[in-house]
Amino acid sequence: MMIFPAITALCAGIMGVLGVFLAGHVGSYRGKAKVGIGDGENPELICRIRKQGNYTEYVPLALIVLGLLEMSGAAGNMAIAIMGALLVISRILHPLGLKADGAPTTCRMLGMLGTLPVILVASVWLIYNYFMSM
Repeated sequence: MMIFPAITALCAGIMGVLGVFLAGHVGSYRGKAKVGIGDGENPELICRIRKQGNYTEYVPLALIVLGLLEMSGAAGNMAIAIMGALLVISRILHPLGLKADGAPTTCRMLGMLGTLPVILVASVWLIYNYFMSM
């Protein structure tokens, strides 16, 4: 019996809204900068593109491994909820901390320090569950 991944679904919904916001953040600035394609070597546009790019590089994998872990039923709802909350908070913090001048910021660091452990823990847990089910 397949379990509906309700916690992951909530996280995915929140992430979808944030993804649309980040896309709008890029698109709106393209108009101001008069750059239809590429980055026009505009530091602010490059930064906005990277905010969206980084988001799209990490969020799908994170949601896949989190959702699979939740659907497996092997992880408790509390563990999934904590990882999901950490992922959402981290993915909000990261673009807030990414600046056009490239200076390191606490928000950017916390964003990655929250995202990567969620992916790693959920992935290792899935691998463990696979071998335990054999």
